[in-house]
Amino acid sequence: MKWFQPIGYYVVALVAIVPVGARIATWPKPHPQELDAAQVRAGQTLFLHDWTPRDPLANGGDGLGPVFNATSCVACHNQGGPGGGGGLKHNVTIFTIRPERPGEKARQGVVHAFALGAQETLSLVDPSLPSIARPALEQVTALAGRENHCVPTPRAVTLSQRNTPALFGAKLIDEIPERDILAGERLQRLQAGLASAEVENAPVGRASRLANGRVGRFGWKAQTASLSDFVQAACANELGLGNPGQAQPRPLYKPNYQAPGLDLTTEQCNQLTTFVASLPRPVERAATPAAADEAKHGKKLFHTVGCADCHTPTLGSVDGIYSDLLLHRMGAVLVGGGSYNEPPPVLPDFQSGDEPRPDEWRTPPLWGVADSAPYLHDGRAATLEEAIKMHGGQGADAAQRFAKLNPAEQAQLIAFLKTLRVP
Repeated sequence: MKWFQPIGYYVVALVAIVPVGARIATWPKPHPQELDAAQVRAGQTLFLHDWTPRDPLANGGDGLGPVFNATSCVACHNQGGPGGGGGLKHNVTIFTIRPERPGEKARQGVVHAFALGAQETLSLVDPSLPSIARPALEQVTALAGRENHCVPTPRAVTLSQRNTPALFGAKLIDEIPERDILAGERLQRLQAGLASAEVENAPVGRASRLANGRVGRFGWKAQTASLSDFVQAACANELGLGNPGQAQPRPLYKPNYQAPGLDLTTEQCNQLTTFVASLPRPVERAATPAAADEAKHGKKLFHTVGCADCHTPTLGSVDGIYSDLLLHRMGAVLVGGGSYNEPPPVLPDFQSGDEPRPDEWRTPPLWGVADSAPYLHDGRAATLEEAIKMHGGQGADAAQRFAKLNPAEQAQLIAFLKTLRVP
C-alpha cells in the first residue's frame, strides 16, 4: 500500500503547514539555564560514588539495594568518559505480564542483576520460567541470523532488555520546548499526506504523551518527560536508591518490603541532575581530512536514503541531535514491552491510552553514536551497518535504500556516522 495520498491532501497540508511554520518562526527562543558549579561538583561526587548497604550518604535509608543493577552511576555510564553508554554486560532485563482473565492487572518491572537477599531470577516473574539470574540477551531475545535459544515463555509473559544510553547533551534535550517536538509530529503527518502514526510504511512518528500531560523525551520509549525525572527513576531502579520522585523497587522475592526511609534527598537528586546536565554535547568531527571528505558525501546520502526523516539533524534550536524524539513503529523484529523505570508492583494496563506499543521506540539521538556501541534498544547490533539493516516498520524503506547503495556509498554513509563523536 502506498502511503502518498492524492494531490488534494497536499493542498490541505500546505494550508495547514504555513500557519504552523509562521507560529514556529515567531515563538521566543528558550533561554538556557546556567549551572551552579558547586552543584555540578557535588553531583559528580554522587555520580562516581560506589554505593553500599546503609551507605553514610543515604540519609538513614537502606542505601544500595536491596535489588540493584550496579553500585554506581558510572559503572554503567562510562563509554567515552563518565556519562557515556554501556556495553551488553550492563543490559537491564525487563518483564511484562499481560492480563489473561477479567480482573487481572498487567504488570511490568525489572529482573535486577544483583540483590542483597535472594537473587532475582526469571522464575520469580513466572513459576514456569527457569531459575536464571542475570540472563544474557541471547536467552531472552530471538536474534536474526544467530542460532541462539531463547527461554520459552508463557503466552502472557514477555521478556526483553535495554542497553545503557549515553547522557551527553542531556541538558539540551531537556530544554527543547514541547511545542517543537509536537511541531515535528505534525510536520511528519503532513508530509505523509495526513497518514496516521499507526502506519508501518511511512516515517510518521508520534509524541509520547504521558499521564501527567507532559511530553516524554527521555528513555528508549520516551517514557520520561524531564532530565530530573529520568535521573530519579534511574537512581531508584538501577541502584535501589529511593528518592522523593521515585520509590525504590520492591524485590520480586519480597514484594512487601518496606524501606526504612528515602536514600536520596531532593537536594541530592538536584545535584545529580545538575551534573548530568553539565555533560557537554557530542561533537561532529572526522579523524583525518580524507575521512572528512568521505563523511561529506555520506552526510548527503544520509538524507537521500531517508535516515534524516526520523533522525532529524535539528530539533528546535538544538543542532546536530539527529532525532525527532518521537515514537516510531519499527516492525515485528524490534519489539519489547514494559519500561525499565517502573517498579515491579501491579500497574495499570500498559497497553491502554497512549502507552507505547511493543514495536514503538523513541528515535535515539545519533550524536555521539560513533562511541556508543552496541546499538538498538537492547544492543543486538554490534555495528552501525547491522543497526541500519535491522530497521523495520517505519524504518524499513531507509534500510532498503541503504542496502541498494554500492559498497563505496555505504562506506561513505557510515563514515559520516563515525564523525558523530562523544565530546
